[in-house]
Amino acid sequence: MASTTTINTWMEELVLSFLPPSTPTDLRKLKDNFIRTVKHHNYGRTNQFAVAERLTGLEEKFQVYNLGDVAAELFSRRAELKRDHDDKKWLPDILDFLLHLSHDPVHFSRIENLEKLHPRTETPLPLKWEEVEGDDPIDRQDEIWRLPKYSDSSSEEDDAVPSSTSTSPATVKHDLEKEIDVERVFEAPAAQESTKLDAAQFWNRPGPFVTVTETQAVREVLFMLTGLPTSIFISTNDGIRPNARYCLGHLGSTTSRSLLEEVAQLGSDIDFVRQWLRTPQDSAVMQFIQSAISSILTSFESTISKEHTAILHQSSPTGVISLLQTLQRVDRASRPLKAVTIIASQFIQSDHIAALNTIYSHLDTAHSCSNSVEVETFLPIFLSSLALYSKPIDVWLLTGRIEPTEPFFVFENDRKTRVASTLWHDWFTLTPATDNTIPIFLKKFCERILTIGKTAAFLHHLGRATSNSCNHDLGLAAAAAETAHLIASSPLPFSATFEMVLDRHLTALLDISTSALRHVLETSCGLTRFLDALDYLYLAKDGVLLDGIESKMFDQIDRCVEMWNDRFLLSDLLSEAFQNTECVDVDAITVHAAYTSSRSMENRRRSVRILGAVSISYHLSWPIANIILPASIISYQRVALILNQIRRARALLESRAYFYVQHVPLPFDHPNDHRLARLIFWQLSHFANILYSHLTGCTVQAFTTTMRERLHSSSTRSVDDMIAIHTQYITGMEHACLSSKRIKPLRDALIAILDLCIRFTDLVTSPSTVPEVRPGSGDADGGDFEASSFISARSQRRHRRGGGGGGRGRQQQDDVYSSSEDDDEAGMGEGEGYSTFVLEEDASLTQEMIKVRDTFRRHVQFLVAGLRAVARSSRSNSPQGQGQGQGQELQVWEVGENFELLADSLEGVFPASRRVLT
Repeated sequence: MASTTTINTWMEELVLSFLPPSTPTDLRKLKDNFIRTVKHHNYGRTNQFAVAERLTGLEEKFQVYNLGDVAAELFSRRAELKRDHDDKKWLPDILDFLLHLSHDPVHFSRIENLEKLHPRTETPLPLKWEEVEGDDPIDRQDEIWRLPKYSDSSSEEDDAVPSSTSTSPATVKHDLEKEIDVERVFEAPAAQESTKLDAAQFWNRPGPFVTVTETQAVREVLFMLTGLPTSIFISTNDGIRPNARYCLGHLGSTTSRSLLEEVAQLGSDIDFVRQWLRTPQDSAVMQFIQSAISSILTSFESTISKEHTAILHQSSPTGVISLLQTLQRVDRASRPLKAVTIIASQFIQSDHIAALNTIYSHLDTAHSCSNSVEVETFLPIFLSSLALYSKPIDVWLLTGRIEPTEPFFVFENDRKTRVASTLWHDWFTLTPATDNTIPIFLKKFCERILTIGKTAAFLHHLGRATSNSCNHDLGLAAAAAETAHLIASSPLPFSATFEMVLDRHLTALLDISTSALRHVLETSCGLTRFLDALDYLYLAKDGVLLDGIESKMFDQIDRCVEMWNDRFLLSDLLSEAFQNTECVDVDAITVHAAYTSSRSMENRRRSVRILGAVSISYHLSWPIANIILPASIISYQRVALILNQIRRARALLESRAYFYVQHVPLPFDHPNDHRLARLIFWQLSHFANILYSHLTGCTVQAFTTTMRERLHSSSTRSVDDMIAIHTQYITGMEHACLSSKRIKPLRDALIAILDLCIRFTDLVTSPSTVPEVRPGSGDADGGDFEASSFISARSQRRHRRGGGGGGRGRQQQDDVYSSSEDDDEAGMGEGEGYSTFVLEEDASLTQEMIKVRDTFRRHVQFLVAGLRAVARSSRSNSPQGQGQGQGQELQVWEVGENFELLADSLEGVFPASRRVLT
């Protein structure tokens, strides 16, 4: 650190530098005041915030001038000063001092550049003609120094006749000075100059016909092409036409008129473009197209200005002024404008879709015809306008958002409530196909654009939006730019090249977004786990769990417990059964119980329809609900109901009827009748086992395996494909399990057969109680009044018809097994129902067995025939290519072969070669 004496000496020298040359008398006093002021300064005069702002502005200026390294160095130095010397009060003063010392730091950022700031002491002297002639003597007799002279009678097209008089550079300079002698012009008589001016104004000449020089015609043509009013040409609403009063003096009238009409046609085309540019446009795309066409017109007018300059300075490329040559040059420069005239004539005001379609069609035609001028004109306009139009589309493709200020052919559906579970189906929609809001080159891709955007919106609402870093080079604008690079070397038409590139971009975007969504659905939403839960709850994947649940439920039904379907008890039963099953969330299970029959429990238990009073629902999270539609749960419930009804019939046959048929002597009229009961038991049991094995093994398991494989296949490229696969799967499985409404007669026949299983079990297990169900005892014991009344009415009708046996008696016996029209079931699997079989008064156990066998045979035959008919119909009417989504063919769930296989299996219940005992 410098000593105090040294600092005082420096300050004295500093104060002396401030004082005037004349030394004041109180010099000592001034020195003391100055030193005292400096030493006691409070460092508050420099605005430290202004210094910081100047330094920040300097950093930004470095970045603007692409000097990022200098800006980074300045930033690091400031950070170091702030960290190590922030407590120094003099730091802002020093920085301000350095800023004042700096000189243009953007251009002079290096130390060595400071040398360039020093002024040069030596300046070169101006070069003189004597020095030039000393190095390279000029031959003044050379032809280059001779100026050509033209005859006054010759036209501009005549060859120039050089003068034989030699002129020197001094002479040339003297002539030029004489030509621009302004003083002489103003000193000339006013009448003489007025006469010359009147002669130049050819439009004021009298007479029906006026001849003009070629220079005058060229000037008029150039003025007309720039949109200025002229005398030779007349501008009307129909275009521009030549004025018949004027013709070129050195040409014939026909030639002159033909040449001027050709020029007028060119001017009409250019004037049409100029008039179109004055039309106001509301659309941003149309405004951009106007700007691009205006640039082409400006370039053309620049060419016209050069022609004007050549005439004024007499520097024509050919040395003479020729209307024909000028017209050729102007026509060559106007070719882009002529191309613009073709498309502008088809534009509709503020209709950018029609404009894009027009440009696209003409660009494709021009490229196919190798019209380079039109291609070079249309291609930049189309690419730039498409890039502007595609901005909201690319935002939709990448983020799933629709900008309200920039609408296109995808819009948000405001007619339906925005519920997250219907995001994929109801939130977004396309404009109607009849609406002209979709460009022709995007019509075949609009469905895929909608799908990609919905996938991005799905991911956005899941909080897992894909990063734009991997998609920045994909989209509509990127496809157009890539097409522009390929068009020069592509042998395909422009439209084919553009569609190929756009298809690749959209496919890549769809694959990326769908893969991300499938990963989220699998990992975070548990799609596979949910499907496994449906298999356990509805499709009987674990028979042990179902046995534990259904054994208690069936036991309560057989004991005629009215509360057998209490939803609270069943919920506890299901929760206890599935609590150790990992894929099943017991809290998501909901049991629904319905009481739709007024009949007694004794009647309702005799039919498997009673099981329709219980249904199980499983909660769907909103992401899963977009893939697995809530309506599919109803189909699952119908399939689960038919499987449950079959298990109900099998359980009664195996747990009760088997023991009585095999080990208990039944009260038959003849010993051989016991063999008949065993045969009927075998047939019923065989039917139930075959049916259940077919539905679980050949239908449910096969369909589910195929669905899982296709759902996780790489060929499934969109959410629409996933939805279609599952929808077709559950629809086909419902149809194959005889649960759909289209084959209700077959289901009714199946239910009747299952009810026969219950009827047979009741006959063999409680033969001693058969008389108790007859009218007399039934009323006394408080039985079902409606059922007993129905039995009494049928018995009375039989007695009135004469009772008896034979064929008439057998017909009456068959009638009592017909289905009742009073069935409470309104739909498939809805309602509890009741038994449709009634016991006659005087019927024995053997007769009832025969009735069961005959009715069973009749229903099986009808079921087999119906299955074969449905199988043929399914094969012949199955739509080829059904379930196509985004160009990908999905599997058609063919059930015809399933029905044929089931029919062949059920025919074995009554083999043709087997003799049936009676």
